Amino acid sequence: MAIEPFYQWQFKAAPENKGRDHCCVAVDPDGSLLGIMGLNDRPFWLNGKLRAGAELTTWVVDEKARGRGVGKSIMAFLQARYEVLAGMGITDAALPIYLSNGFEFLPSIPRFVRVFDAEAIAPYAKIEKIGEGLIDQYKDTARFPYKVRQEPFSVLAAHINGFERSFNFFSRDAAHLEWRYGHHPVFSYQGFFVQGGGKGAVVILRADTVGEMKIIHVVDFLGDGADFPAAVTFIDDYCRDNNVSVSDFYCVSQTVSRHFRGAGWFSILEDSFFQFIHLFHPPEMRSPPTTSLVVWARDEMQGLRDMENLYIAKGDMDLDRPTADTYEKYRENDMRNEGEGF
Repeated sequence: MAIEPFYQWQFKAAPENKGRDHCCVAVDPDGSLLGIMGLNDRPFWLNGKLRAGAELTTWVVDEKARGRGVGKSIMAFLQARYEVLAGMGITDAALPIYLSNGFEFLPSIPRFVRVFDAEAIAPYAKIEKIGEGLIDQYKDTARFPYKVRQEPFSVLAAHINGFERSFNFFSRDAAHLEWRYGHHPVFSYQGFFVQGGGKGAVVILRADTVGEMKIIHVVDFLGDGADFPAAVTFIDDYCRDNNVSVSDFYCVSQTVSRHFRGAGWFSILEDSFFQFIHLFHPPEMRSPPTTSLVVWARDEMQGLRDMENLYIAKGDMDLDRPTADTYEKYRENDMRNEGEGF
């Protein structure tokens, strides 16, 4: 990433990096750069055990070096160093290397969208007649009582502790949540603790705008499944109270996402009659409007193939990464304020 503050935050300030850049660089004997894999160390909970993990970001190999095994060498180095690896946005050129090295490939990360203002999102969506009807039908869904309070990210981490045997996911301890959400160089996030009869659920949101369209990105949603229906109701109320046009949520875990589907959220992968932009700055529609995922584990790979309990969301890797346009917008308007919503 060419944005210096973002580079420092992602590749050096991450808790496990301890101020050092851990990106993997390949050079030839004369010191010429052949390729690079951007990554940050982040422990991963797999089948109840904390493993040495890394989030993979940008992978670049010099065109002149292609065919020389640079990609395979980088991958072999990383697989010897880490126990769990995951990356998003896989290119056609990189996919064969991932597959030949034992990675599981998910072509499209499940994504869910809740519409509150169909007129506002119309320029950024493709909605067939059945979709228009369902937007009206979904306006009033079942509600669940809840209590909610906003909390610091380091405090929210305590509410996630204890669910490491229920889900397989990147560490969300106090240090990582504070780094990821409290110290992001561009975006501002809000964290909430929602209780609806269980031990509670953590919800982390980010506000965004495109033209006249107000968006809430559900970046993290984890905790006690007994509280998930109440937490989804809270998101609805938050969006309506703030005149939000639309909300979206990326989530691999079906244990989590089924609560959104049951509350009037469209599935980008299953509902072909409703499609909504994947990129926002500038707006861009892809087909499908989501992205891909690869995951690998040295052992107990079956845990990463468990789509019920593999929890990967927008807060992981660089799915919530600012574009150059986003960075300029926030820098010029000094919009990065702690805890800012609409």
